[in-house]
Amino acid sequence: MPDGLPVKRKLWDRLRDNYRISILDDENLEEVGSYNLSLLSFYIFISVVALLLSVLVISFIVFTPVKRLIPGYGDIKENKKFIELSRKVDALEEEVKAYDVYTNGLKNMLTGGIHNSSVEKIDSIEALKNIPPEMINQADVLESKRAKELNFLKFAVPVSGKISARFRPAIQHYGVDILAAKDSPIKSIMDGIVINADQSITTGNSVFIQHTKNLVSVYKHNSVLLVKTGDIVKTGQAVAIIGNTGEMSTGPHLHFEMWYDGKYINPENYLTFN
Repeated sequence: MPDGLPVKRKLWDRLRDNYRISILDDENLEEVGSYNLSLLSFYIFISVVALLLSVLVISFIVFTPVKRLIPGYGDIKENKKFIELSRKVDALEEEVKAYDVYTNGLKNMLTGGIHNSSVEKIDSIEALKNIPPEMINQADVLESKRAKELNFLKFAVPVSGKISARFRPAIQHYGVDILAAKDSPIKSIMDGIVINADQSITTGNSVFIQHTKNLVSVYKHNSVLLVKTGDIVKTGQAVAIIGNTGEMSTGPHLHFEMWYDGKYINPENYLTFN
């Protein structure tokens, strides 16, 4: 190689060259410390530090709950909270299905017989104008037959008072309206089980009670409900307080209905309210 030109050294030799780092006092330039190291040892030190930091970070993620915050990490189905929420959702779905079955059953029980019986033929004023006498007699016979089937049952009066609106199925008024004193208790007419106790926009606070012989009693427009769905009640037990709730109510009263085998019946044939 020509004289005067620098000699090209290998990388390994350059990495092994020793360097001295001196620390000087800024005021008097006095040396307060010095360190000898090579580029190779410096690179090794940096690599070891980086490796240790990586191990610490990975361990922190793997062995602590922080891993749950990382999107896509692990199987969410193994998460305890996810499993608990899934069980609650499944339980709620079962409750909704059961409620739907119950609601449909109640609806069928209350309306199922109306469209398939001879009473359907006298449900409107127009039908009453054109109905032949023999059909009216047939309806009367049917009502008398129902009354005979229920005559052996003993009923408690739900509330005593003046009847302001009578039973008129022709205009879809399937019960009687009874005026009574404020805060009068509404009583169950027989032993039974509360199949619905809830609030409705049109009928307000209402109670439906299932009795023996497939008889259902209905109490609407109450101010307060004293029972809840599923409660077992006794004859004469207070189930509500008379009120004026619901869009169909025009004043404090009880709208009372009786349904037998899915068909409405006239409560005045079985109870005396005055």
